Amino acid sequence: MIFYIIDVLLILVSCPIVVAAFFACGILMKKLFFHKEVDLSDVVFSKDRIEQLEKSNADEESNFVSIREAVAVSDYRNQRQLMMNILKRDTKKTLGSLSYALNSEDSETSHYAASALGDELGIFRNKVHKLHKIVREYGEAGKDACELIETIYSTVKQDVFPPTEYKQLVEIVDDTLNIMEEKYQELLQPEYYEWVVELLLDISEYDKAFKWCGRVRSRYKEELITYKCYFRYYYGIGDGEMFLSTLEELKKVDVTIDSDTLELFRTFS
Repeated sequence: MIFYIIDVLLILVSCPIVVAAFFACGILMKKLFFHKEVDLSDVVFSKDRIEQLEKSNADEESNFVSIREAVAVSDYRNQRQLMMNILKRDTKKTLGSLSYALNSEDSETSHYAASALGDELGIFRNKVHKLHKIVREYGEAGKDACELIETIYSTVKQDVFPPTEYKQLVEIVDDTLNIMEEKYQELLQPEYYEWVVELLLDISEYDKAFKWCGRVRSRYKEELITYKCYFRYYYGIGDGEMFLSTLEELKKVDVTIDSDTLELFRTFS
């Protein structure tokens, strides 16, 4: 402390003009920029304005496992808790798991699953019926057609429909895509072609699936989506020779590939 005071005194004695100028600048800056009183209302944090973040429930998160595994557990209390946790979330994305939970020997678990599944499928069927009617009967329904295709695809791939209804839904996708090609080409998304090929293969409509492969080639020529559709088709019908031939063809084309296609290269090269 003593040495610090001595240093300051030495500076004041040796450079009085510089020190005086320094203090003068400090006073001037305070007058010009910091002359207002501080408004404490701007800096006091009111609890009413704080967005509270709930602490993660470690026990609940650790028990949020596949319902397929939970059904095999004999502890019905844990099954029910898991089911309630699932029902708190978006059940539209867990229809397959809910369907599997119908097999639970615990009547309460199966009841919860049946109730939730029935509600969601009822909403889905009404929505599909309404959208398909709009697409077929109204002139400006491009966005409805997109929503219809996306809704059906995301739901049917959860494997909750009997074969007859599954086939009917795939036919609606096929019909809607035909309408979009005729009326709403500007709204067509490339992935719709890959989806319809995949779904038609699921119901063994191989000719229709191949038809869509040809259509996507005529529309997108040598873009990646064309090759992805043919990959699905040749893999679906078990034609390994044409699958590999298409893979080699893609290697010679200057297109950007995605992670799924890169994995194909690694697997089959």
